Amino acid sequence: MANRAQLAVRGKGEIKCDVHKDKDVVFVCKTCNVLICTTCSLSNHKLHFDSLCELSKIKNEKQKIINDFINDSENVNIPKLSQEITSFRTKLSSCKTRYEKLRKNVIDNTDKCKKELDQITAEYVPICNKMEVADTDLIETHITDLERRLDTLTELSTKYKQTLQTGTAVLMYDSVSEIRELDFDIPPTPNIDMAEYTPGVDRQSHMKQALGKLKIPVDLLRYTLPDSPTVMSQFSYPDDITSICPTSDGRAWLCDFETDMVNLINNKGQVIHTIKHNSKIKDISLDPTTGRLWFCCWGERSICEVSSLFTPVTRFTIEDYPARLCVTREGRVVVGTVVDRGTR
Repeated sequence: MANRAQLAVRGKGEIKCDVHKDKDVVFVCKTCNVLICTTCSLSNHKLHFDSLCELSKIKNEKQKIINDFINDSENVNIPKLSQEITSFRTKLSSCKTRYEKLRKNVIDNTDKCKKELDQITAEYVPICNKMEVADTDLIETHITDLERRLDTLTELSTKYKQTLQTGTAVLMYDSVSEIRELDFDIPPTPNIDMAEYTPGVDRQSHMKQALGKLKIPVDLLRYTLPDSPTVMSQFSYPDDITSICPTSDGRAWLCDFETDMVNLINNKGQVIHTIKHNSKIKDISLDPTTGRLWFCCWGERSICEVSSLFTPVTRFTIEDYPARLCVTREGRVVVGTVVDRGTR
């Protein structure tokens, strides 16, 4: 891990070689998939001579990829996300109305029953309340995730338009690399089954029949703690893990407090994105509202948020050493610290 952290990394749009700082990058080494200078082409990459291509000659190729991304975003992905958001906003509105009517129906029919039915009513109404909260939370969480992806695509589309107009070949090359790492799939639609209520007809039957039947989804257990966990996916991971934060789309962020990296993995354990920083990352947390990653750095004593473009931004620093981190639904950041750096 220490060796990887010391490797020089050329920043996006930087025209200078990350190995020879005084040289401009002029070639693409297709074997290594990196931009290099003339000195590199005669030294580190001399065995890759046949795979070297002048950077200026691939500008049109990269320009087409960026154009395709913008076209797909504006003509397909952004409209799809907007339509999905509109659809679920409608569901959110109807959800409240539906449950208001459901509660009223239960209560009105209860008035026709004997006092002995009060206990049954007291059981039904909280179930309606619980399910409304659960369904509303699922819809709002899905909308938040969709809006976050919409903001990201809109922001990237605007930025890449500027890249096409004024960007250098290097910036276009880096932009395409960034585009290929993006995930354009709309998150899976949450399975929401609304409750139904049927008033009773035969008042002489069982007391529950007199009150009516409250139909609830068969997977109501998703709102309660199960007796035993259900394994959704299982895999081995090559590095140590000290913190894990699952995302709403079935992936997860992982970190090891002895490194300066955070990895985003899919449900098969494959690393699909890595964020590097210049200080050891002690703990991570996801904002439950925005879905964005936060982490705390031991050496810098800083608290950082990761933007939609996977770029760490320092939000604030503290006097002591941060060891634990949690972001609340209200957007508050809770930091656990130690006073003595030697204390772990």
